[in-house]
Amino acid sequence: MQGDILSQSSAGFNNLIQTIRLIVTPSLLAVPAVVIWHYLYINGWHSTSRADEPIVNAILPGLFGAHVFIAGLMIIRESDDIRKMKRAIRETDKEAFIEIAEDSIPLPMKYILFITANLIQAWTISLNYEVYWTGLASVFSIAYMLALIWEIIADFDDPVNGMWVIKGVPAEWIKEAKIKRRISDRFVEWLIRKMR
Repeated sequence: MQGDILSQSSAGFNNLIQTIRLIVTPSLLAVPAVVIWHYLYINGWHSTSRADEPIVNAILPGLFGAHVFIAGLMIIRESDDIRKMKRAIRETDKEAFIEIAEDSIPLPMKYILFITANLIQAWTISLNYEVYWTGLASVFSIAYMLALIWEIIADFDDPVNGMWVIKGVPAEWIKEAKIKRRISDRFVEWLIRKMR
């Protein structure tokens, strides 16, 4: 009996399509930054190595520190919510599950994360890269990492849809909870339906 209860409230990957979405979406979100950087590079607009020193030594480390701190807080908060929801399922506490599931990340926190990510990306684009491929790889990898962090945090905010989900949630609980679906989840589901 105890094994059945515990297996009902596990967390894990929803399906292969959602896992692929987690890999592909940050790549797509990184493309605009690379296109902007490429355009600026081929037109000769970039700073000098000397002008880059304050950016590399002061601005980017400060922004990265703020971004990592905020993202870390959000990931810790959402991980704790997942543990609480799994406990609510094991204890058949529907009210606790719904209360936690409906509680999303506050908009000001998302705004701060979004702004710090875009400032980091803008400063990364502005740096002088002596070799084209180094610049391309740097801009893409920073954009991909920032988008991946955003996607993971946003995915944690929806415990029953998306890539990482809580399994074993009674269907009536899901129907009763007012969980706002992400646009990217709705788009992936629409795309899958069209492909079938």
